[in-house]
Amino acid sequence: MSGTVTADAAPAPAQETERRKHWWDIWFVLSCLVPAGVYLPHGFNAALTRDLGVYTYGGQGVAEGELPYEAILNRAGPLAHLVPGIGIWLGRQVGLDDIFSARLLNMFISMACIGVAYLIGRDLYRSRLVGVVSATALLCIEGFITYSTGGPREKTALVLFVLLASLAMIHRRWAVSGFFIALATLTWQPVFFAAAAGAVVAALLAERTGKLKALVLIAVGGIIPTAITVGVYAATGNLKLFIDDFLIINAEYTRQTSFLDHPGVIWGYMTDAYGWSLWVFLGGLVVQLCLAVATVRSPARRTAAGAAQIGFGVATLVGLIWSAKAFNGFPDAFFVLPEAIVGIGGLAALLRTRTNARVLLAATLVWVVVATGLSVRFSVLNRDDTLVAQRADVDHVMALLPADATMLTVEAPQPLVLAHKRNLTRYQLFGNGLIDYLEATWPGGAAGYAQWVEKQAPTVITVGDDGPPDWLDPALGNYVRVGNSGKWAWYLNRDLGNDTLQQARDVLHGRA
Repeated sequence: MSGTVTADAAPAPAQETERRKHWWDIWFVLSCLVPAGVYLPHGFNAALTRDLGVYTYGGQGVAEGELPYEAILNRAGPLAHLVPGIGIWLGRQVGLDDIFSARLLNMFISMACIGVAYLIGRDLYRSRLVGVVSATALLCIEGFITYSTGGPREKTALVLFVLLASLAMIHRRWAVSGFFIALATLTWQPVFFAAAAGAVVAALLAERTGKLKALVLIAVGGIIPTAITVGVYAATGNLKLFIDDFLIINAEYTRQTSFLDHPGVIWGYMTDAYGWSLWVFLGGLVVQLCLAVATVRSPARRTAAGAAQIGFGVATLVGLIWSAKAFNGFPDAFFVLPEAIVGIGGLAALLRTRTNARVLLAATLVWVVVATGLSVRFSVLNRDDTLVAQRADVDHVMALLPADATMLTVEAPQPLVLAHKRNLTRYQLFGNGLIDYLEATWPGGAAGYAQWVEKQAPTVITVGDDGPPDWLDPALGNYVRVGNSGKWAWYLNRDLGNDTLQQARDVLHGRA
């Protein structure tokens, strides 16, 4: 494809049309509402995995008045906890379950993403039909559907912030773009490098004069939410907490998996997660890169739309380089989803320049019907109700225990979320280098932490599905493994007595 796209082939942005009375239109509204028909059949009872448990547990802490990171140590940004926390707090005001509330908000954010994708396609290529094609491209991404009602996952909010930053780039709203880049970074730090690089390049190309002013506006827009965040932590005496979790852990302790280390395994994860839509995703990225290169060689590079197209190309390149360096799972690709939908929209824009309106309309209708139909099919066939069994396990086991039972988890926050219990410490995650942070910050390191756990003698210790780490073994001497709930194993204190231990085994029978 890259060999056939030329400067002449790049869809040149049309001249500015008459100013719209409103920035929104009926297609934007439909783009926000129609996704509900795709997402709702997927249901809200998908399994609560470790990562989903992390953000739900962190959100519960926020809903109860804590700052992000106070409830649980985590290397993602504070908004990764704040966003589900807002959903949980709102849900509690009307008596909704915490997980459902967080997932409901996540679905609304997903729906908003589709609407903004429409605006990007419409405004970049000056065509409502291209906007619809772009919105459909994001709607059909199966990995995105998975977390629409199966979250909360920080990457969903991340996509919305990057989409909004991209839309602001198209309209040369540099301060707004910087603002949303900062929000995206405060959600998941690695996005900064790609998004900021793209915005800077777009600003330098789009502004014939006032380049420095544009860069300053990007910086000021980004500084505002960052300064507010730092100020809140500083005012509450938690600045070190923020610096450690947001910066230090990532810079000094985190060990990431590279795509280049295990390409076959990671490709398997991607195909499982995205299915046929992986080709839409990857194809969109390839087309976007080709269009960016073609735009560099055309007069359109000095227009706002052309400069944005090149900026998106830079963001794509930086994002792919980062993914080659660090890639832990299919959601890590979400931050280049906006660039992929720009590419798919670009295909429709190219078709518009080579055919008449009827052909474009027919092609758009076919694309929308087929992609939406496949999306609904995926949503229905991949509906997961594992959460129901997880809730039952937690309810039954906790019913056997004293009301003041204490719990400690290692890589397994899910039962804390479901039982509305608090961990004895904010340390729950130890993989990808976090054990090194424990070694450096806890007196006596991991061995000292295990001794402390043994001394605290919690009623329950839950461990992730990889099993207990070696350093925890000394603390498990007085515990009995009574079974598992798919994603975690239960260890109960022997002091509960043989009858209680046997009853717990019976509850978890068949999963031990």
